Amino acid sequence: MTGVVLQAGFDSSAITRHLAMLAIMDAGRYDGTRREIGEYMVGEIQDALDGQKLYDGSPMPQSKAARLRKGKTLIAKHHLYDSYVYQLVGGGVEIGSDKIYAAIHHFGGETGRTGHRFTLPARPVMGITDAVEMRIGDLLIADIEAAQ
Repeated sequence: MTGVVLQAGFDSSAITRHLAMLAIMDAGRYDGTRREIGEYMVGEIQDALDGQKLYDGSPMPQSKAARLRKGKTLIAKHHLYDSYVYQLVGGGVEIGSDKIYAAIHHFGGETGRTGHRFTLPARPVMGITDAVEMRIGDLLIADIEAAQ
């Protein structure tokens, strides 16, 4: 993916500890759970866009274009909205968009052409809150318990 990616790796967070356990216990056996996590996360992103919220639940800064057309920010034609996908990687799952402009919308920054530069505010719709981490952890634990 070339736009922006959220990837769960193997560090000290609860999710990544569970993913590490899956990798040790044969992650291939848990492909269904990893797909369920990916679908859940894509749904969370789309819910955030629909509700004009950032991943943490705070209000999304409205764009000038959305104000002018009296519409929603980042979903006028659903190109970005529909571009969020997931893929299974190693013992985890990667969620992101292949749209190059997804990164500038997620992280914010200076953009535009020469003579017409402007700064876009960050509008991160991908992220993991405590509630999302708990939900993903519940999915993983349920599958691990079912395997025992």
